[in-house]
Amino acid sequence: MEEGKIDYELLEKMISRYGFRDKSVVIGPGIGIDCAVLDVGKEYIVATTDPVTFVSSAEYCINVNVNDVVSMGAEPWFFMATIILPPKSKKKELDTIMKEINEGCKRFKINFGGGHTEVNPIVKEPLISGFMVGRCKKSELRGSFNARDGDLVLLTKGVSIEGTTIIAEKRKKEIEKKWGKPFLERCQSFKKQLSVLKEAEIAKKSANGMHDVTEGGVINTLYEICVASEVSIEVESIPVFRETEELCKRFGLDPLGLISSGSLIITTKDPALLDRLEKSGIKTYNIGKVLKDGKNEVRMNGKVVKFFDRDEIIEMR
Repeated sequence: MEEGKIDYELLEKMISRYGFRDKSVVIGPGIGIDCAVLDVGKEYIVATTDPVTFVSSAEYCINVNVNDVVSMGAEPWFFMATIILPPKSKKKELDTIMKEINEGCKRFKINFGGGHTEVNPIVKEPLISGFMVGRCKKSELRGSFNARDGDLVLLTKGVSIEGTTIIAEKRKKEIEKKWGKPFLERCQSFKKQLSVLKEAEIAKKSANGMHDVTEGGVINTLYEICVASEVSIEVESIPVFRETEELCKRFGLDPLGLISSGSLIITTKDPALLDRLEKSGIKTYNIGKVLKDGKNEVRMNGKVVKFFDRDEIIEMR
């Protein structure tokens, strides 16, 4: 198999073939669905698991797991981590990871529930995988599976936020030499925007669907909504940060297929939601419309947009 996410057709066959679910499972595994949802009586439990594979950062790991949970309309509750270190790792490396987990849990007011740590030659650099649990009012459950015909499609902040920070980390010297230190620092500052918790909390009252933008970029995220909700999405335009555009031109990457934690796709019938997000300090764009046409396509200016077989960030390795 090629690098990147497993082919959707193959994954769908595997999901349908394996797995046990009892009546408590409200939302189980599916293409474009990042969380399981369990009915525990008065509320839902929402659970997700996500690793970070392009950088060794516990901060990134907590953010991507929080983003999965809040995109379902849930409140993050507790976090667990699996940490696998390569041989000859220093104690300081583990301490840094644990410190980042502690700081992230404090920031989001999440309980740290432990996990698993080991040293194993199977990895060449630290591998961190998270497990996040949240709680959700039944009336506030959202997700990628609930986009509806005629919904507006809103995008918060812009695309390739996470990708920009990763490129800035991997090519720091080259970027500073080409554009100067202020440009590098602006790219590095994108790291402050990795969470979608604030916009998800504002949006969930009037959103039909929500999905955070991650691996495969904004195009693949739109496709996941199409598959999960059995709709098509007609896109008019997608905003790209100037810094991201410059980096992508330099390194031959397409920003629309670049990993983008920090952006949230919202589908809604409420046009005033965009203004509410803007007034809260979250730049938001109306990028298109949901159509129930049975084609499950993403189209831009009338043309079908290609699905990215793997994230553009892989080209940076």
